This record gives sequence, structure tokens and C-alpha cells, in this order.
Amino acid sequence: MKKMSRIWLISFVLLAMVLPATSYAQKILRAGVDSSLPPFSFVDQGSNTIRGFNVDLIKMLAASSRAKVTFFPMDGNRMEAHLAEGKLDLAMRDKAISSHALQCLELPITLERKLFVNNCCITVTCVRDLPGHRVVVLKGSNLISLVPEKEKATFIEADTQDKALDMVNSGEADVYLSPSAISARYTIQKNNLRNIKEVGLPVESVPLAIWVHQDHTELLTELSVAFGKITENKSYDTIYSKWFGQDIPFAGLEKYLKAVIAAVGIFAAVLLGFFIWTRMLRRKVREVTRDLQLSEQRHKDLIEFSPEMIHLVAPDGRIMHANKIAFQTLGYSSEETSSKKLYDLVPPESREDIIVFVHSIFQNGSGEKEFALCASDGRRIDVDMSATLVKGADTLLACCFSRDMTDRKRLEAELMQSERLAIMGEMAAGIAHEINNPLGIILANTEELIQETNGRENMRESLQTIERNAIRAGKFIDDLLTFTRPNPPTKVRIDLIALIEESLSFCKQQLRQKGIMVEKQFPGEAVCFEGDDNQIQQLMVNLILNSIQAISEKGAIRIRVDKEPNNGAEKVHLEVADTGMGIQEKDLTRIFDPFFTARKNKGFGLGLSISKRIIEKHNGTIRVESIPGRGTTIFIDLPAIPPQARSVEQRLGA
Repeated sequence: MKKMSRIWLISFVLLAMVLPATSYAQKILRAGVDSSLPPFSFVDQGSNTIRGFNVDLIKMLAASSRAKVTFFPMDGNRMEAHLAEGKLDLAMRDKAISSHALQCLELPITLERKLFVNNCCITVTCVRDLPGHRVVVLKGSNLISLVPEKEKATFIEADTQDKALDMVNSGEADVYLSPSAISARYTIQKNNLRNIKEVGLPVESVPLAIWVHQDHTELLTELSVAFGKITENKSYDTIYSKWFGQDIPFAGLEKYLKAVIAAVGIFAAVLLGFFIWTRMLRRKVREVTRDLQLSEQRHKDLIEFSPEMIHLVAPDGRIMHANKIAFQTLGYSSEETSSKKLYDLVPPESREDIIVFVHSIFQNGSGEKEFALCASDGRRIDVDMSATLVKGADTLLACCFSRDMTDRKRLEAELMQSERLAIMGEMAAGIAHEINNPLGIILANTEELIQETNGRENMRESLQTIERNAIRAGKFIDDLLTFTRPNPPTKVRIDLIALIEESLSFCKQQLRQKGIMVEKQFPGEAVCFEGDDNQIQQLMVNLILNSIQAISEKGAIRIRVDKEPNNGAEKVHLEVADTGMGIQEKDLTRIFDPFFTARKNKGFGLGLSISKRIIEKHNGTIRVESIPGRGTTIFIDLPAIPPQARSVEQRLGA
């Protein structure tokens, strides 16, 4: 009996020695998170613990790296300073940090900066309206720099988001500039704040990121590999659904749950103590072997699991390796990529810039700049390229991360286009008011002169031409006013050949001055369709004038009209070709954009834009082919009058 007691005593002593040793060997990470941005991170009032999406994600990443985490809630400025000074190992916040002492792992979550105003404040819809108002921001959020004329606004710093929104709800402040629209909506709903509304578009959108010190590249690599793994096994989706896909339950019994888990853990540790003691040496050998094998694999996983294009580049620009996303996006095979330099992936005009960029990476250690990469099929992909140095087999390599910015550029261009159309509407209203009055005077005097021609037929025809064109000019003004409103055209039967002849007569003076020959290829019968005759004539005049302006002198314009089959029906086919200067290939995709013109200081760039809109209103299509230096051809197809409709018209005419 005494012998058994001694054996148990020795076992427990050894277990007590082994368990602390394993605990002390485990790595502990110090993580900084915000304390007042639910559901990302917040202090739960029930259990007084830090909770949220950021907390769960860091815990899962640390567990994948066999580490523990200690969380330190604080504001953004303190997090950035503590991280730079080495007081924190990592921090979870947005990507709006400009410190060169830090590097980050960007996450697929975007934080939108939005404005939340008191219901009584009706003058604020965007940041340009903030001067003259009381604006509350979170301490350490660095959002004041987003406000134009910030010196004219009154800024109030709040310690927490709850306090900031309470001030707006009570009227102590007019506007809250939120670092995260999701978090602000969450707090408004939770606290039942009824005097606040959300206004305007996002002031700024920045991704969420995990930040580490510039010297801790190995830690960033471990976090990147761990993130790739939890993304692949769907653990990340589980965390995301927990915090953003349903209501967040506040833990009321969490303190009791911890006690139960601790008791179960102690009991399990006692049962497994002897097993750990006997197998420890063998497991240690396996772990060392596995760590050596995984050391190289981690760097490969960092590249392959990244959602962005990655190229490992040597100092001379040679591409040493690229990930799957790079192959899929650019369309080059592995063999093609390995035979290229990074300089070969950009347009010729950007080659010098990217050479300087790569050299600066190897000099400064990191860098960021926007470029356009050329895909194998000729597409240009706008990217935001950021790079840092990594250790290669024999030398340092530049690891270039390229984020596809094509969609964002397109959205920015569409927004700019909508602003231009709005300006055009205002201009058109003013132009219509100023021009309609003199047009009315011209028409009135022309009608009076027509009545006094007294048989002089030549003068009468000239005056009638002036009258028709004055009426057309008024119609053009009306079309300009309705340019941004898709109103259906007023349709009548149009003889296209007769309309072309009339349009050529309008332009005969310009044709005669440049000595331009007009070649007509018309069928022997009339070619008719239904449409707005004023709009179609405007279209023809625009096309003829464009051809005249493209020809320097003594050129030719060919106008061809025909009927062609179209899925069992007929369509009217029109070609207008000239022997002018042609259009550059890079401009072909933009010629129908409003305000685009290749003629410097000539024209407003509206002719082809209006022409395309007229064709679309008539359910037709328009396309352009051009060879620089040889000429341009415009192809137009319009639906013809169905044979049944023509036969009815003929019978009615008979």
C-alpha cells in the first residue's frame, strides 16, 4: 500500500513539473483591438470581457499557429504607437496607416466611413457640408483629415462610439463621422437612438487589416498562412456568419461557462498527464521534424492562398514565381511567366516607371504605386501594387502584391460621367432659353420674306431652306434638353435615301470648299423605315460633317444604303465611309462618350454621343471601323418596315 502511494506521489510531482514546462513553452501574442466598435470588437458589459469578430479571428489565427493571445483594448493612435514601439505584437484595425515601420495582412472586409446626423440637421449630406457644424469623432480615429476646410468645422473627440452617438442623438453635436458604418448602425439599433439618420455615400472605404511591426515578417507570414487555412476549411465563414449574419447574443452566463471549462480542463489534464509524460520525447522529435518541413511550405502557402496577384521579382526584374491568381487574371502560363520580366507586363509608356519602382523596393525595403498590367489577350488591368522584400534562396526578392482596381476605376469613371451629364443638363437649359428667342425672330422674319418673294423662285427656295434649318435648330435644342431622359421618338415613315439627299444639300457648301467627292450606292427602290425624321436627319448631318472635318482636302465620302435579312425580317443597313485621317485604336472605345473629342480645341465631343443615343432610341445598332491615315467607316442597322405593313400602306395609297 505504501509502495503504491509513493508511485502516485512521484507521478503527480512529475506531472506538476511537465505541465508548467509545456505552458511556458507556448508563445503568447499581445494583440491590440478597439474597445468600442461592435460587432468588430467591444467590451461586454455583462462579463467585462473583450468580444467581437476581431477577437474571434485573432484567437483562431493564434490557435492555428499554436499560440495564445492577450488582448489590450485601446484607441487607434495608441495601437499604432504601441505596435511601432514593440509593446504589441499585432493590432487589428483599418488599413489607413501611413507608418513605414509597420506592415499588414489585408482582410476581405471593407470599413465604410459614413456620416450620421441628428434628424434636425438637414443641411449635411456629404463631407463638403461639414464646415460650420459640430462634428464628433472617435479619439484616435484620424478621420478629421477627410473633411475639406476642416478649420471651419468644430470637432469634438469622444472616448467611445456610444458617447459619440449619444451626443448626436441629444443634439450636443450635429454629425458623427463614423470609422465603420456597420458598427454605427449596430450601436444605434442596440441603444434605440431615434434621432439619428444615416446620410450620403461613403466618405471613404478602407479594408480591415492585421498590422505587425516591419521587422516581424515571420509573424506576418504565419498569420497569412493561418488565414489561408481557415479560409479553405470554412472556419472564417463561420466567424463571419456569427457576427455579421445574425444578431449577436450577449453572454450572460459566460463567467460560469469559463469555470466549467476550467474544471473540465483540469480533470482532462490529470487523466492525460501520464500519457503526455511517456510520449513527450517522441512528440517533441516529431514536432521539430515537422517544423523544419513546414518552414519552407509556409512561404509557398503565403503566396498560393493570397486573394491578390503575387509576383516574386529578382533585382534585375525577372519573375521568379507567381501565384495561381496571377496566372488566372493575366492569362499567362507558368512557362511564359518565368521567361518574362516584370517590366514586360506593363505598357511601353509605363516601363520606365516600373523599373524605377523595382529599384526603389530594393533600396527602401517597400513601396506602393498604381500600374496597368497587360494580360495575354491584350486587356489592360489597373492594379494597386505594393511590394516588400523577402529572403529568397540566394538573394533578396521583391514580393509584389497587385490588387485589381479595374472595377473601382470603372465606377469612378461612371460617377464622373454622371456628374458631366448633370452639368450638361444645366447648360442645356440655359442654352435653350438664350437661343430659342433669336430662333423665333429668325423664323418670323423668314416667313415674312417668303410671302414677299413675288415669284422669285430661287430666293424663295433659299428662304425656305433657312426656315427649315431654323426649325431643326429649335428641335436640336429640345433634344439637347432631353439628352439624359430616354423619351421615345415620334415615329413617321422615313424615306432614307430622300433624307440623305436633303442632308447632303445642307452640307454642300462645306463639301464644295474642300473639293470632296460624294459617292452614293443606293438601291433602285425606296428604303423606308419608321422613326423621328428630325432626329434621323440630325444623325445624318452629324455623320456627314464628321467625315468632312476628318478630310483635309480633296477626299471622298461613300454613302451606301441597302436592305439586309435580319432573323426572318429585314433591316436597313447604312454605311458612311470617308478617306480622312482615321481614328487611333486607343480612342475607338471612347468615341461615343459625351465630351470626348480627338480634335484639340475644336468641337465639344457630343456629335457621336447624341448620334448613338438616337440610334438606340430607334432600336438600332451603330459601330465604327477605322484605320489611322486611311479613313473611317460607320455602320448603322435599323429595323425596316415589315412587309405586311408596307402592303397595307400600298393598298391604302391605292
